[in-house]
Amino acid sequence: MERKTTQKKLVTDVMHRLANHPSAEAVYLEVHKTHPRVSKARVYRILKEEAARGNLRSVDIPRDVNRYDHRTEEHWHIRCRVCGRIGDVEVLHGTDGMYVQPEGWTVENVVMSFYGICADCAAKAKNDISGTEEDSK
Repeated sequence: MERKTTQKKLVTDVMHRLANHPSAEAVYLEVHKTHPRVSKARVYRILKEEAARGNLRSVDIPRDVNRYDHRTEEHWHIRCRVCGRIGDVEVLHGTDGMYVQPEGWTVENVVMSFYGICADCAAKAKNDISGTEEDSK
């Protein structure tokens, strides 16, 4: 039976409030702002336990710290190559042929990495280019 502790509630509330695929460190810093007596080790342990229970998802993005996601349904992640922001990529259900089940294996997790530029960085780049063109006139 899973115990509901005040500290676990703090951590899960922060995860849902942040909703930006935070690292364990970011969750700890947010919890620490209002509850400085909650230890870093405890926050990290709660995140690991909740991910193991399926209440959170552990997000493993290459060349990045491990992050957590409050959304547990199937979806992928995209990372902005400019600012590092992480976003969600929805899965189109009913599309057979995503992959072929390897014979003799049970696939437990599929990791797919998407990289691109988020809307904020694209707008900033466009503004920077527009500003440079106007300066050169």
